[in-house]
Amino acid sequence: MMTSRQARAYFLPANGLEEAGTSESREALAAYSQAVRLRPDYAEAYNNRGNVNSNLGNFEEAIADYDRAIHLRPDLADAYVNRANAKAALHQFQDALADLGSAIRIDPGNVFALLNRGLLLSEIGQYEDAAADLNEALHLEPEYERVSLVRGSVMAAHGRNQEAIAEFDRAIGLNPGNSEAFNSRGLLHVELGRYEAAVADYASAIRLRPDCAAAYNNRGVAQAKLGRLGAAVIDYDEAVRLQPESAEPYFNRGNAKERRGEHEEALADYDQVILRRPNDIEAYRNRAVAKAVLGRTDEARSDFDRALEIAIENL
Repeated sequence: MMTSRQARAYFLPANGLEEAGTSESREALAAYSQAVRLRPDYAEAYNNRGNVNSNLGNFEEAIADYDRAIHLRPDLADAYVNRANAKAALHQFQDALADLGSAIRIDPGNVFALLNRGLLLSEIGQYEDAAADLNEALHLEPEYERVSLVRGSVMAAHGRNQEAIAEFDRAIGLNPGNSEAFNSRGLLHVELGRYEAAVADYASAIRLRPDCAAAYNNRGVAQAKLGRLGAAVIDYDEAVRLQPESAEPYFNRGNAKERRGEHEEALADYDQVILRRPNDIEAYRNRAVAKAVLGRTDEARSDFDRALEIAIENL
């Protein structure tokens, strides 16, 4: 099931605002609110305010804005696409598909609508229908690297790794400055055991976007696979610095430190994982192992018991 965060990462706003920081978004929200007060019939302002609310994670409010925009302009295809985005973030997938269908009927050449519907259809297991939408998007915009990025992500999700790599190659050829394409291709290289190639791709992603925590974390994983634990820990350190709310780099750093025999330091990382993901079975198991190595037997048993409880709860 797609999470809200995944939906925001994958789904594409149709025109309107690009994603901005919180302060800029709140300023924009106030500006669009003033615009609709002055002109209550201004459909585009409602659409754009909906985009700001989506950027802020206010998906219910965003849907209300898109509803108003569509009421005022039933032919505003972008509002349907954006409303689908917000509905997908709330896991309202069938309603989102209906909105995307409306957008495509209004504007058959709407690449955003085709890409988003392709992603949604893929997410619910309708790969052939998804492929048809993504092929049409490619036909309409063959020089737009985002089309190849989306096609690659869908192919990767369905285990078609070589085809996915070809799509990411194509995206990079169209835009060598796209860090996302390098990061995505790196993930597939890791899955295929091509760790040196993955390290190179993540290095390119980081060069293009030095604040990309995911690329540092992912490069750390590839470095660890190659046995370069010191380099991996350095990458995880940077990922933690850039995105301290994320559990993943703590978990990976804990694993690397445990492999280096730094069990106390690994414990501290697993503590941070459990703080952020209280039901993470693997974090409890790994922490239990580290505690057992350190002779803290009772605490280790308690962690093993908690891991078992979570596993039973998830049955």
